[in-house]
Amino acid sequence: MDLNLEGLDPAVRERLRERAETAGLSLPQYLWGELTRIASRWSPDELAGSEPTSRAEFESIRRRLRDIDAAKRRL
Repeated sequence: MDLNLEGLDPAVRERLRERAETAGLSLPQYLWGELTRIASRWSPDELAGSEPTSRAEFESIRRRLRDIDAAKRRL
């Protein structure tokens, strides 16, 4: 993947570089992961067109996210 960051605010580029360094990744590796994460989420338009979530489904998702967050904190 070729990514051109020309014209990107230097402070933004530096922040991304710092995040990549903290994660132990090169900037391209970090951006690849971030773009993959963003693409895996539903867009607002996709959410608006989706079926409503039941309260039970919402609570199930909420519990799974809490478990994921707790696991990340233990690392």
